Amino acid sequence: MDPEPWSEKDFGSIVVFLRNQIGISLELHRMGLLQARLRSRLQGKGFGSFAQFHDQVLKPDPTGWGTQLLIDLSTVNHTSFFREPAHFTFLIEQVSAWLKEAPTSPVRIWSAGCSSGQEPYSMAMALAEALPHHGLSKVEIWGSDLSLEMLKVAAGAIYTTRDVQGVSPARLRRFFLLGRGPREGSFRIVPEIRDLVKFRHLDLRNSIWPVPTDFHVVFCRNVSIYFSDDERLALLDRLSQHLRPNGWLVMGNGEILPYVPSMLRKHSPSIFQKEG
Repeated sequence: MDPEPWSEKDFGSIVVFLRNQIGISLELHRMGLLQARLRSRLQGKGFGSFAQFHDQVLKPDPTGWGTQLLIDLSTVNHTSFFREPAHFTFLIEQVSAWLKEAPTSPVRIWSAGCSSGQEPYSMAMALAEALPHHGLSKVEIWGSDLSLEMLKVAAGAIYTTRDVQGVSPARLRRFFLLGRGPREGSFRIVPEIRDLVKFRHLDLRNSIWPVPTDFHVVFCRNVSIYFSDDERLALLDRLSQHLRPNGWLVMGNGEILPYVPSMLRKHSPSIFQKEG
């Protein structure tokens, strides 16, 4: 007998697909949120159950639109501008020091798991405030995410009043264009900041990443919460391989790591340095 449509049992095939095909394991409260959001989307498309979606869409084409929909719905992070502000202070100190040491060399920074773009744009704003223009021109910021939906928002760089709640009036004046007419109530990042960031669609579980291997700083904050312990260790190892010697890896303040790879040493609870 088929399970009752939209029930926990009916949702079971989606949970298994998420785990085995995409590699995402969600906590209970996140799984409940995904279930509700997915049901709403599927009903809008005329589906009558999770099982029907699984059998007609996911099973025949595990890399198609259904999988991307699951990724987009399950990996939406609560993000904000200048979240965990001490990390941006640290970033400014390190980048300033590198530019003094090698003023003609580019400084590369990566926001791995950038969601809707607030983190890499916060990096760009913080550095624009701290560096002279000739220094800022040497900075490259990369943002990557698994969710195409989030990357579209990030590349568009348009945010709501709620999104910019924590941004100071001075930063709003300097770094955002206020929407007029039909765009009233929206805020768009200025071109000077937008141009500093390049976005890539990237799955951190893949073994090959199409990004440089000599980053000075990598922020990978609150991404490993979607990974099992073994996957988290593999992620840390691979991230450290994309850092230059003495480069820095910045994790989220609340993330608990099972252990630190041998090529990294702990600098503070969430900041690690690659051995030189």
